[in-house]
Amino acid sequence: MNPRTIPPLSKYTRMTEVEAELAGLETLGFDELIARCEISDRSNPGYIRSESLVHRMRATRSDNNDARFNRLFVLFLRRIARALPRAERTVDSKVLVDAATKDINDAALDRIRLLVTLDRSGGDRLDFYEVHFDEAIAKLRLSARRRVSVRAERETPIEVDDDSGTLVVSAQRTGAPANGADDAILSDPIFRPRLLAAIDALPQEQKEVITMTLANIPSQSSDPDIASISGLLHCDPRTVHNRRKRAIAALRQALGLGDDK
Repeated sequence: MNPRTIPPLSKYTRMTEVEAELAGLETLGFDELIARCEISDRSNPGYIRSESLVHRMRATRSDNNDARFNRLFVLFLRRIARALPRAERTVDSKVLVDAATKDINDAALDRIRLLVTLDRSGGDRLDFYEVHFDEAIAKLRLSARRRVSVRAERETPIEVDDDSGTLVVSAQRTGAPANGADDAILSDPIFRPRLLAAIDALPQEQKEVITMTLANIPSQSSDPDIASISGLLHCDPRTVHNRRKRAIAALRQALGLGDDK
């Protein structure tokens, strides 16, 4: 039987290594393909790239039943979960769970399940996962982090001041950190090779704010002995916030992340 022709993607071009691997996988039986997709050690000669696993999972859209898709989908989710940061750690034989990390991971997995469901109906929802799986996961994680952050802000508890009886919002819970969900791209190593060049292309005022943010300088400080971005730049903290917001938006565009609104 002639090998199946591997169709090109609509928006992207696969890496040469992925194209070559996909061509080689055409000679494998399905059970052998599954066995090799179960290999998680990237140094193992039988390891199949995640980009190729995504392609073969998507190729089952033309099957008459979902049996093949289901087997590959489980392995795909396993790769996703393995790529996300661990929310659990063991301390003195006790398992501790980082609630924030778990929420982000759960949001990421919910999102990818939705994308796969939509992709099964056709379209290009998972194209980039066939192009650069690791970077696609980084984008998925950033998107999930933004959604969890927005949800947390909307669900901030309202408290009652014991003295006045008025409704107040706890500053400790609502105070936005210097490096919030939007700023996560600044610390994600996956984007670092392209990030510095993108920062260089920013307008000077935005570049200054981002550079100081990378140096962990707070936006503002009530202590005159502690350097802050607003103090060093002699501007209002709101100006710092607006410059950072515009800079992050520009960096997201430069890194191909879009607005993600």
